[in-house]
Amino acid sequence: MNKIFIACPFIKYVNGTDFTNDNYRKFTEDLYDLCLNYAPEVFLALKREEYGSKPIKNYSCQMDFDELMEADVIVAVPDDSMGVAVELGWASACNKYIIILLNKEQKYSALVKNITTVTQGEIIWYEGEERNAMSDISDALERLTI
Repeated sequence: MNKIFIACPFIKYVNGTDFTNDNYRKFTEDLYDLCLNYAPEVFLALKREEYGSKPIKNYSCQMDFDELMEADVIVAVPDDSMGVAVELGWASACNKYIIILLNKEQKYSALVKNITTVTQGEIIWYEGEERNAMSDISDALERLTI
């Protein structure tokens, strides 16, 4: 595996140039570090823009699409993000391997819950915070390296 793309909510946690959720920031940083154990390159838009403190002035969807196209695996935390939904669409259309984290307490569309019927991947259901899925994510990535 050469590259992992992490798709997760961004805008809902940014107010101006401030990131508003320290727990979520810690989770994404830990997820990024975990993914580096399995691939030499990991893309996380939050990291690229330094958690909102350095927004890209001339942002284009093509930038994220290109990063996703170079990835072997997508780790997605859709929550309620429409941006992640778009990235899931790109990934499934390109038959990318998707590891998707879904909260047992949240409702998702049938398209999200059943994405592995149209592309390779694995669904990880978790309870509470996303952090509770870290060992399952590690296990899923480990299986891909065998």
